[in-house]
Amino acid sequence: MDIATEIGAEHLEALGEGDLRPLRRWLSGRLCRPGGLAAEEFDLLASLSTWDSARVEQPQLRSAIERALAVAAPLPGAAPGLLLYLEALFEEYWEEAWDIEPALAHMRFVGERWSRLTAQGQAVDEATAGLVLQMIELLAVEMVCYDAGYAGSLAAWSELAARVAERAEQVLADAISCPHSPLVSSVTEQAGGDVRYYRALSLAARAVFDHFSTGESEVGGAIRALHAAEERLPDGIDRSELRAHRFALETLAASVERPWLRVEHGQVAYLYPFGLYEDVAGDGTSAGTPPSAVSLPQELINTARWAAFDWTIAGCSISEHPQAYVSDDLSLSDIWKGDDPLDRQFRGMTITLPDLEIRDVDRPDAEPQTFTVELRLSELGNHFLRIVGQLSEATPPQVYAAMVRVAPEAGNLVQLGTPLRMAEAGPSAPQWQRLSDFANQVISDLAGQLARTTDRQVRCSGRPGMYHVLLSVDRASLVSPSTGVVEPVRTAAELLSAFGAQPLCNPVRDGMSAVAEWLRYPVDAARLPVVDVPGFAGDLLLRSCNTTLMMTPGSPSYMMRSLAETAEFVASLEGMFAGWQDQLGGYHQAVLEQLAEMTARLDRGRAELDAAEISSAAHRRDVEELTDLQGRLEAQQLRMHGFVMSSRTVLMFLTAPSLVTSPAIRVTIDRLLVAARFGELRAEFEDMVDKVLADRVGALVEASMRRQQEWALAAARAAREREEEELRVRRFREEAAARRRAERERVNRRRIDILLGVAAAVGLSGVMQLIQAGYDLHDLWALSLAVGVLLLAAAFGFTLHFMSRDRRGPRAGSAVGSVDDAGSVAG
Repeated sequence: MDIATEIGAEHLEALGEGDLRPLRRWLSGRLCRPGGLAAEEFDLLASLSTWDSARVEQPQLRSAIERALAVAAPLPGAAPGLLLYLEALFEEYWEEAWDIEPALAHMRFVGERWSRLTAQGQAVDEATAGLVLQMIELLAVEMVCYDAGYAGSLAAWSELAARVAERAEQVLADAISCPHSPLVSSVTEQAGGDVRYYRALSLAARAVFDHFSTGESEVGGAIRALHAAEERLPDGIDRSELRAHRFALETLAASVERPWLRVEHGQVAYLYPFGLYEDVAGDGTSAGTPPSAVSLPQELINTARWAAFDWTIAGCSISEHPQAYVSDDLSLSDIWKGDDPLDRQFRGMTITLPDLEIRDVDRPDAEPQTFTVELRLSELGNHFLRIVGQLSEATPPQVYAAMVRVAPEAGNLVQLGTPLRMAEAGPSAPQWQRLSDFANQVISDLAGQLARTTDRQVRCSGRPGMYHVLLSVDRASLVSPSTGVVEPVRTAAELLSAFGAQPLCNPVRDGMSAVAEWLRYPVDAARLPVVDVPGFAGDLLLRSCNTTLMMTPGSPSYMMRSLAETAEFVASLEGMFAGWQDQLGGYHQAVLEQLAEMTARLDRGRAELDAAEISSAAHRRDVEELTDLQGRLEAQQLRMHGFVMSSRTVLMFLTAPSLVTSPAIRVTIDRLLVAARFGELRAEFEDMVDKVLADRVGALVEASMRRQQEWALAAARAAREREEEELRVRRFREEAAARRRAERERVNRRRIDILLGVAAAVGLSGVMQLIQAGYDLHDLWALSLAVGVLLLAAAFGFTLHFMSRDRRGPRAGSAVGSVDDAGSVAG
């Protein structure tokens, strides 16, 4: 079938509707020909659209991209079509993933390889392909632009959106010089839509930023621009995004005259809970570590107390950096000094790392804000990384930016020119794209240092969304957008009813949907997750799934500190449960592996039993191996039971009155536990314990051992029968040999008898010759001679007869007896 040399309108129409199949079929027909691109390589390109493309071997993917470009370059119409296909794949990736780094890296690679091909003169559609390549580059700029939105930086977002619009206008200008074709028309339409989209987006972001910073903004003009751009776009992703932006600004327009909330002074703490557990070795043990009465967290903390000073974490040598040090406790207040009879407490140690510098993306020239960094390790197992900074005169957009900074979906600060760095670090010191990246490296480095120091397989557990933001508001005020008058907020009720309280009262979302999306967050005081704890009138403690808001305007700071410690304690329990679940998961996997090994041994024994060359020694060896497997499995079960008992002891202590000194604090913790779904987490853990420690495993092992013993008995019977058969064969062979010996001796006897007869005949003939010769036998000499010959013949005959009898006597009789016995056995 002939393949068109250029992309048709039907391909572009389907592509505009999000259907890549027609374009993919067209490209496959153009590129996948003898001597061209292999079908497997072409299929590999589709992985560029998936967020888990990292699972694909990157060298193979890069090779497929390079090979596809090389094959398409000399074919008319193929290179523009291929680049358009790659752009569509990158668009699909962006729709599914927040982390744009993999896509940006692939885009840069495509640009580099195409530039090399054009420099070598291999491209036949250089102008059209170059136009499509500009669209890929424009898409990369769009992704970086939205990074500012993910970071909550409105001013930077507005500026980058304006740059994208300018870049799209340049693409429009370049499209004029290209020969007219359906592809060029499609690029022109797409670039024109980008110009309108990003101009409106720039106005919207600037309007929100100006409203909360200068009080003078063009909210109405931004809404009109968004609406106009929305009307000119077909239904699809871009139009839905413009609609979301418009809805947010319309919410702002409805409250544009309302005083808005400003946090005059407060504190934000980013908590990254994690668990530590020991990997289960292949033999079902914890890497060969013997059981201990001391829990794993206690052992690790005891080791870290003397060894952490020599560690390097996140590129920082604790012994060399002036801000880093190790403390033997958690620096907590005495509310945790309970009266537990087993001397259990919420205690541990702290590793303080250098301060972290975070710059405001909207004000990159301002002094960076410093955040303290602490690794808190608890003997109960609820470890967490604690990063704490201050809020000062923070507007609602700035509070929102501070809240979303904790998430892995936050904007890439390296792309925005404000990377995270440690204080007092040199130019070659590490830098991080996001706060979550820094937290992941710190926690993984800690686990690695513990593993090397203890020579045990220590692992850290967690997940990307396991974080918590603790926001403490000391002072807040209401700012009039028209007059600038500032009124202090005195009670929690005033704070909750203020315009701009939305970021404080809602959880951190997974990503961002629109400019200042927080404007549309619901704030219904009757439905907010307020925690009713002992306190004072006007106080507020609010807890969502990943945030906690505290406001105690009439209380001293040390009272807020005690409340913050309880909130951090409850938030850190998620890491403890994660570590326990990973530990149980490791044990369960080891059980499955051992059962699989046991099954393989049993199957092997069954196959050998059917093979007829079974040996009792082999089955004894199998029985010994299976017995060893059973012993290891039982030891592992005991370890699991010990771990579960230790975990349940901790769970009982968490809900015991002896955890803290004050009953009022105990009530606060209990109600925070309810808000944190502690009961559900506990039930999930218990359910997992029941599944892992089910009796079904023991019954299966016992049944397997019984079957193996039955097979061993059958093997022994078979071996015994085989030995009896071998004995019968051996005795039959011995009997046959005895019969052959008896036959040979009989023949020999006949020969000897013949010789005796010959000898006797010779002797008689000699005597007779003497007589016939006329010798006088009365002569003494002649008589003596005759008698001597007769005696010699008699002696010779007797000797032969004796020798023959001695040779056949007992041995011949024994042989005959054997034959008779054999005959009787055979009978």
